[in-house]
Order: sequence, then C-alpha cells, then structure tokens
Amino acid sequence: MAVTQDSYTGNGSRTSYPFTFPYLKASDVKVSLDATATTNFQFTNATTIQFTAPSGGATTTQESGGAPKSGVKIKIFRETGIDSLSATFYAGSAIKSEDLNDNFTQNLYVTQEVNGRYVSALGGTMVGDLQLGEDVVLKFEGATDDTNDTTITVADPTQNNTITFPNVS
Repeated sequence: MAVTQDSYTGNGSRTSYPFTFPYLKASDVKVSLDATATTNFQFTNATTIQFTAPSGGATTTQESGGAPKSGVKIKIFRETGIDSLSATFYAGSAIKSEDLNDNFTQNLYVTQEVNGRYVSALGGTMVGDLQLGEDVVLKFEGATDDTNDTTITVADPTQNNTITFPNVS
C-alpha cells in the first residue's frame, strides 16, 4: 500500500519532522495535531516540516516555541487537490508528456489517499473520531438477516452528553 501519511508523537521540544510520501504541490501537504488541522508549520526542505510558534503563545497542542506538546499525536499527510486537473489541454495545442504525467500522477495520488482512508464494508479499523450528522441511525443486524435488528438513535441534544459503556459482559 502506498504511503500517504506519517505519524509521530510530540515530546514538547522537537519541532522538525520528516515525511516519506511524494506530492505534487506543497499546498497538498497537511498537518494535524491531535486530529485538528494546523497551519503552524513551514517546509525546511522538500521532505521535512518544522512547526512554527502559534500566534498568541502556547495552545493545548503546541508549546509557545512551536514544538508539539508531549503526547500530542502528529499526523503529516497528503491531500491532493481535486478541484482541477494539473494541466488542461486545448484543441490544436501541443500535448506535453510532462502535463499528461502530472494529470495521471494527480489521479494516482487521490486514489491512494482515498484507498488509505476509507472504511471498508469488509471490515477494518477506523482511527480517529466519527462524527455523525443529523438524524443518523446505527443499526446492527444479527447473525440472521431478518427484520430483527438492534438500533441506536439519539434525540436532539440540548446539552453535551457522554455515554460510557461499562467494561463488563
């Protein structure tokens, strides 16, 4: 499987982190701290980012000098733009192999990113929070495919609520 992201854990002092995936544009490289996007970074070279000081001083995820705090989960990932192709071809104009390759590479990268981040209907593990929209129902089918299901629904909340399932059978 293609590498489209690298993960680290902050230690409170390290600010530079390398990444191992190729990209087309620097704007396709994204960074998150504890699953929240950040723009407090810059490139020190083509495959290394360095965290910069957050405006206003320290945050819940970064020290005032920019280093991710100890225990913070760092993800450096590629998110290739899909709004337009890298190159556009016009009738009567020359078609350059470089432009064709860039379009195919853009397509390849987007396909790799989707493949690496989707949750398969065949099963698998999801990492991170799952936020469901309005009027969503979780329905569990038993071993027998019939009309008997277990359904979880949520009424429109009027406050933040947390339900913790006990660690018992």
